Amino acid sequence: MKRITGFLVLLLLTCSWSHAAQFTHPDRIRYDGSCMTIDGEDIFIYSAAFHYFRCPQELWRDRFRKIKEAGFNTVETYVPWNWHERLMPSGINDTTKFDFTDLKAWLKMAQDEFGFYTIVRPGPFICAEWSGGAYPRWLAKFGPGTGGFWLRSADPEHVKWSIHWYDAVCKVFAPEQITRKPRGSKGIIMMQIENEYNAHSCDNKSDFLKALCHSATRNGIDVPLFTCLTGECRGSKDPVLSQVFDCDNYYVGLTDAPSCARRMADLHKSQPNAPGFVTELQGGWFSLVTGGLSEDHYSDYRHFNAISLMSLLGGATGLNPYMFFGGTHFAGWGARGMTTSYDYNAAIRESGAVGAKYYAAKEIGAFIEANKKALLRSEGGPCELKDAPANLFGGIRTAKDGTRFVFLHNTDPKNPLEGKVTIVPGAVAKSTEPMYNINQHGEKVLIKAEETAAATAASEPFTVDYQLSALGAQVLVIPPGATPEQGEWWPKIGMRPIRPSVNIAPVRIAEALRCEDPVKDAEWKQLPAQTSLAELGVTDFRYSLYRSVVNLSATAVAKETRLLFNMFTRDIVSVQVNGKQAVRLFPDKADTQSWPTRGAFDRIRPNEFDNRFDVSGLLKKGDNEIIVVYESLGHAHGYVPMEELNGICKAGLSSLDTLLTHPLQWEYAADMAGVTEGWTKPEFSSNKWEKVALDKTMEIPRKGNGVQPKGTPDGLFTWYRVEFSLPAMDPKIWIPWLAKINASGNGYMWLNGHNIGRHWEAGPQREYFLPECWLNFGNEKKNVLVFGLRQTVNGAVLKAIEIAPYPESAEFR
Repeated sequence: MKRITGFLVLLLLTCSWSHAAQFTHPDRIRYDGSCMTIDGEDIFIYSAAFHYFRCPQELWRDRFRKIKEAGFNTVETYVPWNWHERLMPSGINDTTKFDFTDLKAWLKMAQDEFGFYTIVRPGPFICAEWSGGAYPRWLAKFGPGTGGFWLRSADPEHVKWSIHWYDAVCKVFAPEQITRKPRGSKGIIMMQIENEYNAHSCDNKSDFLKALCHSATRNGIDVPLFTCLTGECRGSKDPVLSQVFDCDNYYVGLTDAPSCARRMADLHKSQPNAPGFVTELQGGWFSLVTGGLSEDHYSDYRHFNAISLMSLLGGATGLNPYMFFGGTHFAGWGARGMTTSYDYNAAIRESGAVGAKYYAAKEIGAFIEANKKALLRSEGGPCELKDAPANLFGGIRTAKDGTRFVFLHNTDPKNPLEGKVTIVPGAVAKSTEPMYNINQHGEKVLIKAEETAAATAASEPFTVDYQLSALGAQVLVIPPGATPEQGEWWPKIGMRPIRPSVNIAPVRIAEALRCEDPVKDAEWKQLPAQTSLAELGVTDFRYSLYRSVVNLSATAVAKETRLLFNMFTRDIVSVQVNGKQAVRLFPDKADTQSWPTRGAFDRIRPNEFDNRFDVSGLLKKGDNEIIVVYESLGHAHGYVPMEELNGICKAGLSSLDTLLTHPLQWEYAADMAGVTEGWTKPEFSSNKWEKVALDKTMEIPRKGNGVQPKGTPDGLFTWYRVEFSLPAMDPKIWIPWLAKINASGNGYMWLNGHNIGRHWEAGPQREYFLPECWLNFGNEKKNVLVFGLRQTVNGAVLKAIEIAPYPESAEFR
């Protein structure tokens, strides 16, 4: 019996060891169930999410500096496939369309200039409220176009193209790994495969994950691989996937910070040989067209402080606030329905300004730095708080040297809490409260987790005096052998820098130049039948044109009163027939599309006409000219629209709404004529534009839905151009700038030739970031702001503009 028992123990140990994490360079980087160890030193990974593709390169240093000053030792970024391979390659082996210039520059600046470790997350799906979830638009050309979801699946064609991406991007990562750098240098320390795979349902998910792993290792990746919210890897016994550790993402309600501690403890239980890492610790929330702005989200500095400390209570030794700096969707790169601003209510705001959340993060960083040696290999978690009020949550962690960390949190967001509480180490914190994560639609998703016993050995209870503000969270650090009264409370509220006093008057613009797009002068080309814009090289989110000239008989004019469009995806078109506006029949509310858009879960059928118009009275006997402006709503980051090409598949006239009886031949122009003629450039000039007066007295709303001017459409696409000057700036003072705009029409804006993003008339965004690196300062210097606006039911009316500093944002350099 003893022999059998001993054999079973040996067998179990052998099986367990065979799937333990293996490290190519354990002397450089490895991990265990407590933390990461880099160059022989245990490291707490305090990381900040900062996407290089959402920030002008000229402003990277400012953002890196602020992240460094907040105490972070690591920066993390997604790496979007569609950003780096914008045009469709000739085939699976064609790598000539890749451009990694900015990624390489970002890694170099982060690692070499600012001394950060880096974490990279190349998807291929990244979500991130980013166009296509980072899948290139052209990739849909290779999908089946029918049945269930193709992208993110183990379909061989999808796997093949994902490896095409990984083979390219991993070759960029490989030399930047810390394992390829001299000891003491900084480099990439972790790489994520896929992203939040639990949220996607398909067969054979492990096969896809293993294919990504094989590509990564084949291309020289030897730092730890990880996933987030991916059950296939969490505690896996598979020889391949056991080498990938899983992490958590915490997006929780205002009063739900305790769930971070409970979920982290559960992560350790299900994955005992890997560190507890929070890949996305909620740093705010995104904003949607027709929704609310990020600044109005509940995720304030108190929430950030609480979820950070509760994650530490559960045993986290890696935190990555998402986002720490959000940024901007320049040139329309946000996913369908996203605002231009990706401010995210982050610690570093879209403009680069910092506030209370930034200082909360800095204070968390100071706590980690001062206590990391004891904290990293401490044990514990939530425990019983004897005689505590219902809204007091907490627990204890104990270090190897006897240091005790008592975490307490007041879950009441309105009232402070103070008193005495008895900590009972080793006693399970009983809870019947369900745990939720918040998905991309703001919906609570139930998280299943077992109640976890406290990891701290039972010891004598002790009493602590506490004083917590509303929604406050603190840690009492009790040195070895000391009493609670001798302990020290963290985080410590640090001194806030004094902001410079600036008195700069806003610039109210008095007039603009206006001109209709000369569509007939566009660069017209013959459109091959049923060919998408992506196949023609239009893989971004510009406005494009279609044109058809058709000769009709009197009978056809009388009978064919409908103009129907079968689309590749559910974008919007506007139509003129013989110079007159056609009346839209479908869809309604075409000018206020958000996310999810209509039909997000249904593929467009070959006989489905997603844009329909009444052309009664607009056609004539003989030649007729039909001009169409195509508005890309953006590439969706989920569901069916993520898997669709763009453009018009087929279109024509009909006597019915449901059948295309007279297909038409079409031409296309990839850009509006104004773009090809250089109207977006600051040096452009013309005496053919009309001068229009702007309202100089109205109070321009700084945010809100439906507050645009209500005009009448009188064309298809309208251009405006305004000029302004700004005073010279004191080099010792930094001031960020915005444009406050009241206008109707959907389109783009260019600041001195740079596309600063979309203008959606529906709102809620009315203020737009003007990067200081793209502005000219000095009264003798000129700035040019150009608008290209597709006319909506409200026309395209530029009513008022104000250029102003962001309030209360100035800093001493």
